[in-house]
Amino acid sequence: MDHITLFSYDHDFIPRFIAGASRNERSITSRLGKLYETSFYYHHDPNLKWIGKRNKDKSIPLLQLLHAKDISNASYRKNIYEDNGLLDRLSLIDHDHQRWFVFNLYRDVESGYFSDDEVNIIQDQADLIAALVKRHLSFSPAIGWDIKTVPPIEKLENIVAGLGGNLSKREVEVCARAMQGLTREAISLDLSIKQPTVATFMSRAYAKLDISSLNELFALCLARTSQIIHGS
Repeated sequence: MDHITLFSYDHDFIPRFIAGASRNERSITSRLGKLYETSFYYHHDPNLKWIGKRNKDKSIPLLQLLHAKDISNASYRKNIYEDNGLLDRLSLIDHDHQRWFVFNLYRDVESGYFSDDEVNIIQDQADLIAALVKRHLSFSPAIGWDIKTVPPIEKLENIVAGLGGNLSKREVEVCARAMQGLTREAISLDLSIKQPTVATFMSRAYAKLDISSLNELFALCLARTSQIIHGS
């Protein structure tokens, strides 16, 4: 890859630029990271539409590929990708307790698109990459990466309930608390239900939403938040 960027999500599901690096000396990542954030280009990121779809290999973390040519918003496509020679982006989404992050890998036009084999290599190493990112973040300043990077429980419950799937009240409550980073034990204590019951509600909710992991649930909530912003 030619560039990498790291974003965390705050309590409003807004991406915050944490760090970036380039293979060459141009080091455009900081400038573009801030532009993506402050110009609200993340609202037009196709990943917000695609990312909530079922991850076929059910891997954790979640991996998503974006080609610049597939970005419909002309300003976002030009100012971030075309003007800087960026061809595509491979995004790795994961969480660490109550903190969510996206680690992006980019290719320049000179390097060409990520091949299927290269994507598979990243997929195979996704757990290792995520572990290294979490280790890096554990040494990072608290600014932009603190314990309060997810919405309050009431807001999460509203977002989860809006995902559809005819989720029951208990399924919504369990999913929202899992999104907050609570363990099954903590959820059982908070809702006064048994741990196996927590697991049952989670499994039922995942089945109704056609997902298989907490990262996919986060992705659905992220996509839903974007829809709310755009009034759809």
